[in-house]
Amino acid sequence: MKINFIIFLQLVFLQQFAVAQYKELAHKPYNQQMNTLQTLYMQVQRRELDSMKVNGILKEFRAMATEDGDERFYWEAEFLAAYFDFYSGSGKLDELIRVQKETEYEGQIYISSRILDAISLEYWSAMEYEESLKWHLHLDEMLKDVDVVDFPDKAIYLTGIGSDYRFFGDFERAISYFKQVAKYPIIDYYLPSWRHALNNLGNTYKQLGNLDSSDYVLKQLLAQAKGSSDQWVGIASGNLGYNQFLRGDFDAAIPFFETDIAMAEKFKDFGLAVGSCIPLADIYTQKGQLEKAKGYIDKAIEYIEKSGQTDRFRNLYPMMSKWESAMNHPDKANEYLDSSIVLNKRYNEKYSALQLMRANQVIQSSQKEKAIQKLEDETKRNKIIRNAIIGGLLLVVVVGLIIFYSQQQKNQLQRKLKDLELEQTQQELENAKSLLNSYTNKIHSNSLIISSMEYSEPSDEQSLILENLKASTILTEEDWENFQIQFRKIFPELIENLQALEFNLSPAEMRYILLLKLELPTIEIAHALGISPSSLRVTWHRLRKKLDLNKDFHPSQIHEELFSEL
Repeated sequence: MKINFIIFLQLVFLQQFAVAQYKELAHKPYNQQMNTLQTLYMQVQRRELDSMKVNGILKEFRAMATEDGDERFYWEAEFLAAYFDFYSGSGKLDELIRVQKETEYEGQIYISSRILDAISLEYWSAMEYEESLKWHLHLDEMLKDVDVVDFPDKAIYLTGIGSDYRFFGDFERAISYFKQVAKYPIIDYYLPSWRHALNNLGNTYKQLGNLDSSDYVLKQLLAQAKGSSDQWVGIASGNLGYNQFLRGDFDAAIPFFETDIAMAEKFKDFGLAVGSCIPLADIYTQKGQLEKAKGYIDKAIEYIEKSGQTDRFRNLYPMMSKWESAMNHPDKANEYLDSSIVLNKRYNEKYSALQLMRANQVIQSSQKEKAIQKLEDETKRNKIIRNAIIGGLLLVVVVGLIIFYSQQQKNQLQRKLKDLELEQTQQELENAKSLLNSYTNKIHSNSLIISSMEYSEPSDEQSLILENLKASTILTEEDWENFQIQFRKIFPELIENLQALEFNLSPAEMRYILLLKLELPTIEIAHALGISPSSLRVTWHRLRKKLDLNKDFHPSQIHEELFSEL
């Protein structure tokens, strides 16, 4: 009995101690509260706090709101209660959404922003990407007038939003967010996000083929991480090594990759190690050191299995196909290449740039509706004021002035509505351009993969394998239909005018002409159409004959010289 009483006293003491540490947060700016609050919410997420402790904290927060007069802690308590219920399994995301809306309405921007990010991350973990993007874009809008010094979480959230855009292939927008974070002063609170922003910025430049800019950013990251984070030294080294690999400077790339693997193994980040094992196997295969290459292939397989990141097989299988070809095993080489094609198809179908487009459209539509509603409310208020004044005044001159004023207000509102409609039209045009750019980036990325497999003169069987891979890179019919929809927004009448010509253009010729309009290189157009450059020359020859063009006429001139008026 005595022991139970002592345990009870200990629990009461611990609860009071846990509560007392929050009392000092009252009336302090958020940047002096954030570390304590972040620790609290991480403990809730990891289920390190039971309901008794959380209820004690909630009681203290509410007392701080009423007794100390710090209203923020009333809403902090609402957030914590909904957050705890959700992560303990007794609550639903709907309750967090309710609190977010209320805090936004009450002007509690910092709390509302933190809830927005929590909601977005939950949808992302559930693979409901479109819904996740919607909440992140709402968060982006809320953060526009927030200073990162006052609200350091902004750096974390902008890195996440930029990562969303990069995930779906909108590289230009992603870069704008990463650059913004990279310019912020470095503090411990968001240092991991600052590093992620620089790393993602470097990798995004790499995906766009801008290796010099990628090197510049990654070297910044490497210099900052040295002496403070071996793990980030490994990450930056691996990415710098890949840049050298893409340049063909294998001797410079090898030490970077080896550093990356050593650091990844040290921290048991096996998925990261795979990223350097694959290009090292490629390098040693091209150098003819096949046994050493096989060692890195085996390591990659082992680390993929340990990490559970099976998506990485789509990058490993082409390398294994190349190694089997070097070993003169054409059947096995073909099997691995077929497997790679299947995995790449599944991966590409899993994610779609259309989800990003739809999420953007949802946000823009919501913003437009709010703006229109606000204008309509102003119109109603003006009408009530006008009628009240007219009803209370008898003089004709006064009535005339009121009517004139009302008409002026009406004209101003109509102009605002027209401006909003014009803004929406311009935004839709920007979205169409963005999606066309994502298709162009997809064509460019696939072209790089194909070109990387054409280092040596292929055998007949290897040629067949390469042709299969090229066929897999062609835009799907769904992609092509969506491509035409976005193309019409940028060039409204070009497709119809081309179809109306008497030349009777074939589908392949039509696609070729449209891709020429995007100023893509010949090799990338061939890859996008799923044919070889020589087959594309045949297509151009037939098209030139059909259009009655001379032999010296270059394909890049076709829109300027022949279709400029369409």
